[in-house]
Amino acid sequence: MGQIPMPGGWSLSALWLPVCGQSWLGAAAGFIGMWAAMMVPMMLPLAVAPLMNYRATLAGEGRAFLLTAIAGLAWAATWTASGLPVYLAGAAAARALLAMPALARMMPVLAAVAGVAGAAWHLAAWHRRPGHPELRGRPACVAALRHGARLGAHCVRRCSGLTVALLAAGITETATMACAIAIVVAESVRLRER
Repeated sequence: MGQIPMPGGWSLSALWLPVCGQSWLGAAAGFIGMWAAMMVPMMLPLAVAPLMNYRATLAGEGRAFLLTAIAGLAWAATWTASGLPVYLAGAAAARALLAMPALARMMPVLAAVAGVAGAAWHLAAWHRRPGHPELRGRPACVAALRHGARLGAHCVRRCSGLTVALLAAGITETATMACAIAIVVAESVRLRER
C-alpha cells in the first residue's frame, strides 16, 4: 500500500483513503478484507483452547465437529466485523491529518504515546483477565453461533489494547506484526495452562 508524506517527517498509509477512482465503500471493503486476512489468523491461537473446550462439552453430540466449526466461523466473523469501526476511525483521522498540518506534525509523538499506552494496557491487564465465556444452553446451531460470537466479542475486547498498539505502530509493518503475534501466542499458552 502506498504512503503519503506528511508534515513532521512521517508517512500516512494510503490504506485509510480511497485510491484513484475508488469509492469510500470500496475502500472500506478492501480494508475489511485485509483486516480479516490479517487479524483472524493472528488471533486464532487465542481461540484454539476455548474452541477445543467447546468441542469437549459436545462429546456425546453427533455433530460436535460441525457445531465447533460453526462457533469458529462466528468467532472469525466477529473479528472481521470489528474492522469496520477501526476503518471508520482511521479514515476520519486520516482526513483530519490531511486537513490540519499542525496536528500531522504531532502525529509521531501521539502514535508513540498511543502505542505504548495500548501495549501497557494489554500487558497490565494480562494477569487479571477472566477466562473465556462459558457455554450456555443446548448444543445446537444457534447456540454454537451465539457461543462463537460471544467468544469473538470477548477476544476483541481483551485484545483492544494490543490492537491500538498495532495500529499506532503501523498495522502493515512486519516487525509490528511479529511482536503482536508473539504476544498472542504467549497469551494463548498462558490461557491453556490455566
